[in-house]
Amino acid sequence: MTLPDGWTTDAVEANGVELQYYRTGEGPPLVLAHGLFDTGRCWAPLVADLAADYTVVTYDARGHGRSAAPETGYGLDDRVADLVGLLDGLSVTDPVLVGHSMGGSTVAWAAARHSERPRGVVLEDPAGLHGDPETGPDERAAAVRDRVETRAEQSVAEIATEYDDRDSDLARRLAVADRECSPTVAEIVRHGFPPLGDAFAEIDAPTLVLNSDAEPSTRAADLAVADELPAGRLVHVPGAGHCVFRDRSDAAVAELRTFLRRIE
Repeated sequence: MTLPDGWTTDAVEANGVELQYYRTGEGPPLVLAHGLFDTGRCWAPLVADLAADYTVVTYDARGHGRSAAPETGYGLDDRVADLVGLLDGLSVTDPVLVGHSMGGSTVAWAAARHSERPRGVVLEDPAGLHGDPETGPDERAAAVRDRVETRAEQSVAEIATEYDDRDSDLARRLAVADRECSPTVAEIVRHGFPPLGDAFAEIDAPTLVLNSDAEPSTRAADLAVADELPAGRLVHVPGAGHCVFRDRSDAAVAELRTFLRRIE
């Protein structure tokens, strides 16, 4: 599938693996880390909203898209090292780091461990807000591996029909991303996602958390974790599911742009 107009792509070695990255736009840097099963190209709708004002860099996490898929290296330490290595390899300084789900966990822990690196942090329904689910690591990994193996047997057109709530271009990008996923990504969920409250306490940069809509009890629990952020704000976006920027684009982008203006 072709890249959106104005995008360029190349690979960089980071933390010993080759990561494919994509770049477009002009202005202060934003670096976007996608969620499980996605690729950097799945950010296309949000990037289209931002590229006139920012240099936007996205990348395929290891095991995803066009990046390398080694047998090992899918725990938190390597995911953080991959992101930091990408920043170093591309000489990106003072970025705003944006992450969704798995990528949100990666970004949060990178910002906690390398607090001098980001100018700001944006987390879209990040994985690990309350730690791992009750299912065990082997069960989680088996479910991911089954999904990846099932997708490998389907065509892009078949998979795209399962994203019929998205516009046709995004549906196809999501389907392609599913087909490009390596079974090795099952190791990500086997390792799990440490509770983000531990990371939040160490993040110095201004932080915006955009979460899915939720019942009052869940909202209260989410906000209690976000209270650990020294300079942070959590917003539950009405009507949004896990993919906040895709589900409620106008409201989520408005929150994002307000946050970016405040930290410029």
